[in-house]
Amino acid sequence: MKIIRIVFSAFFLILLNTSSVLAQPPAPGGPGIPPPGLPINEDLPYLIVAGLILGFTIIYRNKTKKASI
Repeated sequence: MKIIRIVFSAFFLILLNTSSVLAQPPAPGGPGIPPPGLPINEDLPYLIVAGLILGFTIIYRNKTKKASI
């Protein structure tokens, strides 16, 4: 379990550092309204991390359930 925590924390720190790199420059039309066709990436790293946490907990619970049977 200790290795999973280390891998998860390293992945989370790398993900937080790359989110500032993935930021797009402001649109040429002005800062108020973005032009159509931009990708939806607002808070996407947080959704990825939440999915990973949920996946790890489900896998961990299934492993402990099988070990107790």
